[in-house]
Amino acid sequence: MGILNHPILKRIITIIIIVLLLVFIGYQIWRANHSSVVTEMATYASISDTIQAEGVIIRDETLVQQDTADVITYNVSDGTKIAKDSVIATIYDTAEDAATQKQREQLESQLATLQELNSSTTATTYTNPDNLDKDIHSKLYTLLDSIHERDREQIDSNRDDVLKSINTRQIATGQVTDFNGKIQSIQEQLAALGSVKGTKKGEILSPASGYFVSSTDGFEFTFDYDSATELTVDDLKAKQDQNAQTQDSSVIGKICDSYNWYVACIVPADTAARLKVDSQVSIQLPFVSSDDIPATVAAVNQTDGASEAAVILRCNYMSDALSKVRDETIQININTYTGIRVSQQSVRFQTISKDVTDENGNVTTVTKDVKGVYILYGNSIKFVEIVPLYSSNNYVICDPDPDTSELMTSETLTLYDEVVVGGKDLYDGKMVN
Repeated sequence: MGILNHPILKRIITIIIIVLLLVFIGYQIWRANHSSVVTEMATYASISDTIQAEGVIIRDETLVQQDTADVITYNVSDGTKIAKDSVIATIYDTAEDAATQKQREQLESQLATLQELNSSTTATTYTNPDNLDKDIHSKLYTLLDSIHERDREQIDSNRDDVLKSINTRQIATGQVTDFNGKIQSIQEQLAALGSVKGTKKGEILSPASGYFVSSTDGFEFTFDYDSATELTVDDLKAKQDQNAQTQDSSVIGKICDSYNWYVACIVPADTAARLKVDSQVSIQLPFVSSDDIPATVAAVNQTDGASEAAVILRCNYMSDALSKVRDETIQININTYTGIRVSQQSVRFQTISKDVTDENGNVTTVTKDVKGVYILYGNSIKFVEIVPLYSSNNYVICDPDPDTSELMTSETLTLYDEVVVGGKDLYDGKMVN
């Protein structure tokens, strides 16, 4: 009997073959699920080139003064555009007189609204409860926006709109037939106020046109508005050591005389190089408002290219919140780039030669170091050129539609390509698992 026919040996050989088959099958499964390269899908993205700095607001401001010991009530809210000689505030003998007049105005407004709702034309205009509900919800959101912006005048107006819509729904749905009872009650209140009418002693007029602000901070004249674009780094640093000027009690507010105002800030030299005079940017004051404020780079003042710069931005957008700020953290959005995003670690360089034919038909060979990425191309990897629009420490935004005549490779990066971000011994044409 031959040795290969020995039962024990045959069993050992069978076991070895089974183990080898299991190892081979396991390797194939691992190979199918573990590529020799790591990839990441190329997707669309937008990235903003943003600078953060500490800014100071410079406006052309005129103080409003009224030397009186009487009670003053404002007729306009902060940030409101007003014309020269328009009424800013009303003067009363006492606080009680001012409160009486305010109450009278509110009652008269309510009375006018209810009388309008009581008319048959208004009551039959809205007949669909769903439309009425949508109208109420819309006006509530508008009211919330005005509350967020702290616009007192708009808050009062939007609140009245909401109440009017609610009352309209009550009539249209039959919850009430009319508002005669409320109208009579308001008329009786107005009649009672008639005998104690608030005594108005006078009015305060605006000395100029512009934006009205009821408060002052003592830095209104720290910088000359007309010379704002000439401010230097030393000028701005000197302001940090100044105290607010004490103003007398006759100052009741101010008018920002020009619709243009400035934001001045100090930035490092490398940041200043990215800001060009007359270029358009947008700014945000994140601790004041979420609005994007359009701005123009009015000046970039520095002693030399390696020094800090005083950057002056010109704006013409105003709101209640913006009208009160002076020193504030700002974010300058230089530009927003949209394109195909790839990881910075996927970017490679490769020397490529290309035959170029000039207008006379002459063919020359051009050789360049080309920036690009490796992408999966079937079961191999391929080098394709990229045209970066913006680069950060982590990502590169690439032009999704570059001029193909300027490319050194036959193809460029396209959306949803599988971009190689990791692997060993990478080269164009390498076969991968």
